[in-house]
Amino acid sequence: MCSPAATQAHSPGFRPVERWKPALNADTLALLASLLRELKPLDAILDDVGDVLGDQDPPPHEFEETAEQLRGDLKRLVDIAVVAEDKDAEVVGLVTRARALRSEELPGGYATALGHLRRMAGTTNALLERLAATGSMREIA
Repeated sequence: MCSPAATQAHSPGFRPVERWKPALNADTLALLASLLRELKPLDAILDDVGDVLGDQDPPPHEFEETAEQLRGDLKRLVDIAVVAEDKDAEVVGLVTRARALRSEELPGGYATALGHLRRMAGTTNALLERLAATGSMREIA
């Protein structure tokens, strides 16, 4: 009596299946894993937004650090929109605004610096929400 595999091997039209090969080698997978570990979770982006738009303003001595965090958050969200090729008009406008805000230096003076942080945080929040609404966040992040 023949096994099912032996019977199939001698059947007309039978083609052996190639052994699976990973799309990426071990070094590339290790690099990707390392990069993924370094990514800030989306919850942390919301925390950054909340630090600026919450009930209490961040203290002035934290403005520079907060601005850098928001610049990183905006970069990540812009990258997601670009990779997802999101052509939604609102996303395109928010990406343009995000790029402009990221390129600006934090202004001097408490009120103008806080206003800049609020614009950055508001844009971060709006872009995050819009990417989720268009499905780009689900596709990429």
